[in-house]
Amino acid sequence: MAICGARKAISKLALDIGIIKMTAKHEPTDASRSKVCALTSFGITQEDIALYLGICVDTLAKHYRFELDTAVTHANSMVANKLFKKATEGDELAAQIFWLKTRGRWREKDAEDKTRLETRVEQLIDKLAD
Repeated sequence: MAICGARKAISKLALDIGIIKMTAKHEPTDASRSKVCALTSFGITQEDIALYLGICVDTLAKHYRFELDTAVTHANSMVANKLFKKATEGDELAAQIFWLKTRGRWREKDAEDKTRLETRVEQLIDKLAD
């Protein structure tokens, strides 16, 4: 709650000293929609995006709901597309390894795997012996 109150105080101060201006009626433009998409993709909070645009959070949600809901997915798909192209069309070994480890469920074996397997085998042998 303290952070929210501080943010409101900063917003009010910014309005009072003229850093930002709240307009009586907000009309979204292609440029503002693009900016909301970009800022949302970067992980900027809705409160900070609203402050940047000079509108309240409710107005942001009212006029930019689609952008707020889809921007991160769109950005992730763009990055995933680049990675996929590097892994499949290029000779990018790092991209191929990353893809297989994350999407193909490949992983490197280590000593812990061997210990876990040995423990499990011993448990099964003990269970069969009983």
